[in-house]
This record gives sequence, structure tokens and C-alpha cells, in this order.
Amino acid sequence: DKFCIDQTNIDADLQCLPIFLSGCEELVVFCGPTYLSRLWCVMELFTFVHIGGSVQSIKLMPVVRSGSEREDETAIRESFQNFDAANCNCYNDGDKEKMLSIIRTAFGHIGEFNLAVSSILRDVGFFRRITTLFTESDLRTQGSVLSTLS
Repeated sequence: DKFCIDQTNIDADLQCLPIFLSGCEELVVFCGPTYLSRLWCVMELFTFVHIGGSVQSIKLMPVVRSGSEREDETAIRESFQNFDAANCNCYNDGDKEKMLSIIRTAFGHIGEFNLAVSSILRDVGFFRRITTLFTESDLRTQGSVLSTLS
């Protein structure tokens, strides 16, 4: 987000988010335990699919801490199962209220948006991928490689 959204003029660049995403052939999601707690991340994922991005073009890359792989994998899976936009956070509280207001206007209430996002997650296969990505043999490799990204 920090690479495509001008952090000194967020409001203006946010209007361009669909344009930025429409130029993407693939959306790579570096997903750690807090991914679905960040409203901007959720909106980016939702926008990508809503403007015509294929769920097959979304690549999940779990990010876990070395030594805490099982704990992080469980936290990621639970965040997917219990997703609620109302519980998400933004660095700027004003951004959160503004986005939740837009969601309520577009969907009637947060619950409908939550269902739409959960449907995307299900279609992308996040639940299945999280489980299959964390096999015993993969944990050592992914933990050492991906923990360096966090």
C-alpha cells in the first residue's frame, strides 16, 4: 500500500485505488495474523475482486514468526473464520469511520460486506491454503524464510 498510495495525500490517491489495482495481473497477499484486522488490506482485496480481478490471480503468502509457526497459523485461520470489518483497525481512526460509512452505504450494513469478503476468502481458497501450507515439512522452511519479512 505504501508503494502505490501517496502517504502524504492518501485521500486523493484512494480514489485511484481501483485504477492502480486494475493494472495488476496478480495480487500477492503477504498474510500474517493481523492481515484481516487491517481495514485497508481488506478493502484492497475486496476492490481487486470487485473490479474484475480473478480470485485465481490472488496468491497467498503466509508470514509467520520463526518459532511461533503453529500459533501464527492458528491466528491466521481464526481471523479468516471470524472476519468482521467492524473489528478492523486503521492507523487513522478517521479513515476507519469513513470507510465503514462507505461500506454501510454500499451494502446496507457491515454484515453484508462481511459476507462478501468471506465469500472472496472462500473462493480464493484461503482456508484450505492456510491449512495445507502449514504441513510439518513446510513449517521449518516457511518459518525461516517468511519470518524475515515480518
